[in-house]
Amino acid sequence: MKKTWLLAIVTAMILVVAACSKEEANPSDVDDTASTPPALLTLDTDVSYDAESKQLSTTVSMTNPNEEPVKVTFNSSQRFQMTVMNGDTTVFDYGSEYMFTESIIEETWEPGEKKVFDEVFPLTLEAGDYTVDFVGLAQVDGAPEMAVTDQQTLTVEAAEPPAEEGTSEEPAEEPTEEPTEEPTEEPTEEPSDQPAQTNGAFRDVAIKLNGNAIDVSGYTDVEEFEWSVSDGHNLYAQGAAEVTSGGFTFGVLLDEEPPAGKTLFLEMTPIGGDVASFRIQ
Repeated sequence: MKKTWLLAIVTAMILVVAACSKEEANPSDVDDTASTPPALLTLDTDVSYDAESKQLSTTVSMTNPNEEPVKVTFNSSQRFQMTVMNGDTTVFDYGSEYMFTESIIEETWEPGEKKVFDEVFPLTLEAGDYTVDFVGLAQVDGAPEMAVTDQQTLTVEAAEPPAEEGTSEEPAEEPTEEPTEEPTEEPTEEPSDQPAQTNGAFRDVAIKLNGNAIDVSGYTDVEEFEWSVSDGHNLYAQGAAEVTSGGFTFGVLLDEEPPAGKTLFLEMTPIGGDVASFRIQ
């Protein structure tokens, strides 16, 4: 009888050990099929200021660092945000002071694809040190929702005072011969011809400005596009144009002639495509 009970106990222990071994041999619950999310676009920037022309020039480069194509979305035609700071004071806010089309732009960026956005802004900066903050506005499908930023520093030198007249002690030489006065012809106003520009889907775009009339011509592979003329704050005109045999020509008549020195931009957007910006004056 004692041997029977001992055999039963040993058999039970063997079954428990076997069950534990079988449980430990089960694979883990980790999902081996989970993939790594794509990385955000990288952001490289450069900025400079021309005190004589009072213009701020920026270059913003975005690159797809992934080894696979990614879907990139912009919620408007604004590709990046830029803020110019003098200490704690904001002296220029790109997103607030300029207007953008609000159509959602969806693009597919190939591995290593890089796009460069050059912009020039009329801006008066006093002498001093500035910081320029950039934020990329591209959203990559499947990537973490976080901002990609960059910062540049900018120093504006004080303008040199003009040289005072009459400080030289040497007597001025008198001319030996009086110049013959010839009547000067009044310059006739010629249309403003800008060099041909290429951007995005549009090639060899020629823009002629004459008063409040603008003539535009160029080439593209798209069939139809929308256009608008603005100075970044005010919209002067907008419309649509069709393409014939790869070329296009259209005229713009503004309600009023823009003020002298005012920078105008022509934006052309293919249906469902990317915005291309061209400087008029």
